[in-house]
Amino acid sequence: MAGVLVLRPETAARRTAQRLGERGHAVVIAPLLTIHSTDEPRPAGAFDGVVVTSPNAFEALGEGDVAALAALPLLAVGERTGEVAREAGFAAVMAAAGDRIALAALAPSVFPAGARLLLVLGRDHKADTPALLAAAGFAVVPWIAYVAEAEESLPPAAVVALGGGNVTVALHYSRRSAALALNLAERADCGEAFRALRHLCLSEDVAAPLRAAGIRRVAAAAAPHEEALLALLPAHGDR
Repeated sequence: MAGVLVLRPETAARRTAQRLGERGHAVVIAPLLTIHSTDEPRPAGAFDGVVVTSPNAFEALGEGDVAALAALPLLAVGERTGEVAREAGFAAVMAAAGDRIALAALAPSVFPAGARLLLVLGRDHKADTPALLAAAGFAVVPWIAYVAEAEESLPPAAVVALGGGNVTVALHYSRRSAALALNLAERADCGEAFRALRHLCLSEDVAAPLRAAGIRRVAAAAAPHEEALLALLPAHGDR
């Protein structure tokens, strides 16, 4: 049975693989980004709340950081990030609809006007995220807590799966990893097979580099969260 290529960091990819397996899909995990802490100290001072733009942030936070922040209200970019925040020990968690625009729009209903917010980011974050929150009336303190390091080659399991026709669908969760996947597939002489897949993307922003490369079978989720993305999948027996 042909399966699904999951292109996201390993911890998150394994969660997705479990969900897909429960739905009857065969899965090949291909982590292209590895999450590491930057070891940048948490900014000093008191905060009124925490804003987190990716579940990857919680792989970088130490126990001391969580203990110091867990009592604060936390605004997560989407429901999955919110779930991971709760698992990490945060009690007062609200989740936006899955992107930074929705995050900034929801913030005034979560935090008081003028609140000092700790914004936990990865090094390759959307540049306008702090400004969007500042424009909503908050004192924003960015913290570059983690970095997503790119792999230099396509994982062997993905090369084998593409070469053998064992996957027909690829799931993409970030613009950066979508572009990286195409580049690495071409370097591994799997570019034609990769382009022939159905490419299902978390948003139009994620889909953009694939469309720009002329890939035809690209679809974006109706909303930027995983449930909407998985809804694009065919029944496991379909191609």
